[in-house]
Formats: sequence, structure tokens, C-alpha cells
Amino acid sequence: MRNILPILLLLILPGMMLSKEKGIKGKISLNEERTEYTGLIPDSRVVINAPAADFINFRKPVRLILFALPNGNSIENTEGRLLLSKTDDWHFDIQHIAAQVRFLRENDKRFNYIVAYLESSQKEWTAHASKYKDSPLMYSHLVDTVKAIVLDKYFKNKPSVRLNVVLASHSGGGRFVFNYLLGVGEIPGFVERLCFIDSYYGYEEPFAGKFMKWLNSGKDKMLGVISYVDTTVIYNGKPIVSKTGGTGYRSELMYRNMKDAGVKFTDRTDTSFVRHTAFDGRLRIIIKENPTGKIYHTILVEKNGLIHQLLFNSKLEERGYKFWGERCYSNLIK
Repeated sequence: MRNILPILLLLILPGMMLSKEKGIKGKISLNEERTEYTGLIPDSRVVINAPAADFINFRKPVRLILFALPNGNSIENTEGRLLLSKTDDWHFDIQHIAAQVRFLRENDKRFNYIVAYLESSQKEWTAHASKYKDSPLMYSHLVDTVKAIVLDKYFKNKPSVRLNVVLASHSGGGRFVFNYLLGVGEIPGFVERLCFIDSYYGYEEPFAGKFMKWLNSGKDKMLGVISYVDTTVIYNGKPIVSKTGGTGYRSELMYRNMKDAGVKFTDRTDTSFVRHTAFDGRLRIIIKENPTGKIYHTILVEKNGLIHQLLFNSKLEERGYKFWGERCYSNLIK
């Protein structure tokens, strides 16, 4: 009977409200639960997607992915779905983070995967950070709050449950992550991975030391940076970024900062990518070459970007998928 409960709920109570508490709503689909929260910090919206109760293994650790949204996108855009017509909004078909997380759930049985989508009312974390001068402390509070909600709601605060946080971002979502890092001093031990997908605009030299100290704190710490050379892109007759403002430049800047500090890198270049690797593979910087000035901003996500950021330097790296390959998650788009 327990195994068919999610199906009965889906058939009998579509869109069922899980809580009447102000600012919280949710519903259950076949094998996952989606709950929305508003007002955890001012001008914010958070959606948590977790496996339905029968699909959670309490003996396994939790990977909580906090995904800071790109500029101009809603949570629904970032989750993704099948396009309904030729005139449907193309934003639903450029990230597919929900389907990529489903791939991780199906193929990486080491963890319970839970994803929390972080959206600002302005649809820009850069604008939100400009509005709230205490945003570093605010973002630290939001991370701690979402972490506490997950532990309480899904695991009843059992002391045996190990929860690891992955801070992931695309585009302007990187501002959320960088401001969070400003608000915490040292990067907390519960942060397992930092995953930047063309969201490195906010990198500055002082972050290099913070990253190195964190990477040295444990063999489970991973930092993944994926970007592209965007200084060659001309849009409407103008460059889209300054010569020092793009993600490709900022990624190379961190590489130089760390190299000057004594970090030993392995460098590899081919016709498509520049790759810098250090800390026994736990630091990966991938920069897409771009001599013809194409826009790869969302393609870096679409071509299995989040999956690769979660699985690199593990035995599952490029098993069943390939970064920059065809979508491996197409059958998991709903």
C-alpha cells in the first residue's frame, strides 16, 4: 500500500496543498515532492524538490544542491519542461536542472539528492545584492534556513543524517554564491562542492585564498568552474562584456592567482577547451575556446553541465553522460 500512495495522491488530489502555513505550498508527483517557500529572506522565493518519502534512504548521506538562478529566469524556467508548442517560451528548454537532478538520482546511488532553487523577486541576484547591503549575512541565513528545513522536514533532525551542501550557480546566480562566501568568513565544512557554470563574473583575487584553504581542509571538497571566452562575442554591434569582466577572463585570473600562490596545476589545451586541474583533480577549471565569438552561455548548462559538476573526480565521471555531449537526460524531462 505504501508504494502506491504517491500514485493515489497524484490521481485523487492533483496540486494538493501540503501545508496551509503562509508562504509555504507544495505538491507530490509520482516519485518526488516539490515545496515552495516565500519570504525566507526579503524578496525571495525558494522551491525544494526532494524524493518522495518512499524513495529516501535514511542510511545514505544527503546532497543538498542550492541552485542560484541565472538572471531573467524563473524557477520554472530553470527546472525546465517539454515545450508545448513552437511559440512556447524558449527559457523552459535551456537548463533542465530538474531532469539533470533526476539523472543524478537514477545513476548516483551514493546520496539522497535534494535540490533547492533560489530565486530573487528581481529575477537577478545581482540586483537583489545591490538592494540589500547586508546581503552577505542575508544569504548565509538563507542557506542555513534551507538546510534546517530539509533536515527537519525530510529527516526529522536525526543526528545520524549527514547533509552535504553543494552551492551551484549559473550566470548572475554567481553573485549569490560570492556574496554568501563574503558573509561566512571561512567556507563552512558542510559545503562539499562549489559549482560555477558560467557564473564567475564576481571572482576577485581575495577569493583565491579562501578557496585554497577550503580545498586543503578535506579530500571531499571540490571546486568546479566552467566558463567560456566571452570577450570575443559581439551582440548588436557591441561586446557583451569588458576585456576583464567576462567569465573566461575571471577563470584565468583565479588560475593565475593560485599558481602565483604555489598551487601546482596540470594544464591541457585542445581545439575546444582549456583545462586547468589541481588538488588531485578536486579543482577543475574548464574554459571553452571561442575564436568565432559564439554565445555558449546556456549551452554550458544544457550539455550536461550540472551533472558533470556533481560527478567529476568520482568513479561516475562521464559514465552514462559526457560533458559537452548530447543531453543524457532527455527521457527525464517532464
